[in-house]
Amino acid sequence: MNPGDRAVFIAAYGRLVVEVWSDPAREALLERDPRRLLGEYGIAVPDGVPVTVRRDAGDAEPDLEAQVEAWRSAADLGEMVLFVPALEAEGEFEIDEHELENVVAGLEPGTACCCPCCCT
Repeated sequence: MNPGDRAVFIAAYGRLVVEVWSDPAREALLERDPRRLLGEYGIAVPDGVPVTVRRDAGDAEPDLEAQVEAWRSAADLGEMVLFVPALEAEGEFEIDEHELENVVAGLEPGTACCCPCCCT
């Protein structure tokens, strides 16, 4: 694969991942028709080669080189594996109005005294 083709693929793949993360309609298309979604980003998959979507890589870090290789070798392997990590809702929680006021003011409960200058 020449560097130009690789760069074009990486740019298109990056846009695809970002839009899947930010647009529920794109995420639905990923699940329903990943080949069509890839095509909309200019990523060609050989005819007759199925596209398998992998959303969860466990605790593994995303591996761009693995995705480039999966695309490059799809015809030889007879399968295109598309890695699009799922966004986790981990860390989301609700806070009450008093806690929100502290966040907006830049304060954490129990850390404020008389003025910001003496707390640093």
